Amino acid sequence: MSSGTDWKKAQPLPKAVAKALRVNFPMITATGIYNDRNVAGTNKKSSHAEGRAIDIHLNANQPNQRLVGDQLFQVLIDAAHATGIDNAIWNRRIWSTRHPMLRPYTGVNPHTDHIHVEFTREGSQQKTFHLLEMKIGQLRTGLEDLASQFTDVG
Repeated sequence: MSSGTDWKKAQPLPKAVAKALRVNFPMITATGIYNDRNVAGTNKKSSHAEGRAIDIHLNANQPNQRLVGDQLFQVLIDAAHATGIDNAIWNRRIWSTRHPMLRPYTGVNPHTDHIHVEFTREGSQQKTFHLLEMKIGQLRTGLEDLASQFTDVG
């Protein structure tokens, strides 16, 4: 990682992951990355303030979006070590490399309207994310296969 990194913009890996998600899942219409702000309810800068976090907008209260969100959350966790993901929060649950098990998330924002994914500084500079790309493709294909089972019935 270069010491000359501009931390006041979206970083390479979050940008690439956001694009791959929007291409593979049309229901994901928004993915926020850079936002110079504090963590909700604190005086600590958010990882969004360095452009190394993604908010993947899905709604846990809508069954189809929750299905995708639940599966995507697990895909992100499974690929975390290979892609420099430090933590992920979704629907009142958090996973992190520091505490690598799902546990309740009790922050100000319950993250029921988006998945929050935070990359390490080093991880955010990667240009490729092969394992995560493969898992995103597998998830999309699996969901398409599931949907076709329901549309073929009749």
